[in-house]
Amino acid sequence: MSEERFDAIERKLDTVADGLRQEMGGIGGKLDTLAGELRTEIADLGRQMRVLHEDTIDRIAALAPDFEPIRREFTDADARLHERIDQRLTPLEAEARRRRR
Repeated sequence: MSEERFDAIERKLDTVADGLRQEMGGIGGKLDTLAGELRTEIADLGRQMRVLHEDTIDRIAALAPDFEPIRREFTDADARLHERIDQRLTPLEAEARRRRR
């Protein structure tokens, strides 16, 4: 009698195990599908993030001031300073050359 009970339990376990394998096989396919969809979503998210990044960089660049007027102002100031120094230094250099002779 105990042998029969063990056989019945073993058959029942085999039936349950086969059922679980089938369910897991179905879930495995669903998991593969979900994993593929997740990869697609992640790839799409990556593209969207790159587009947003480029847009942000463009917006920041658009906010930057135009330095060209400031650069011209400094260049003009440097030229005027150079001219003033030249006006003072040229007579001094001429006098120094004259004295050396």
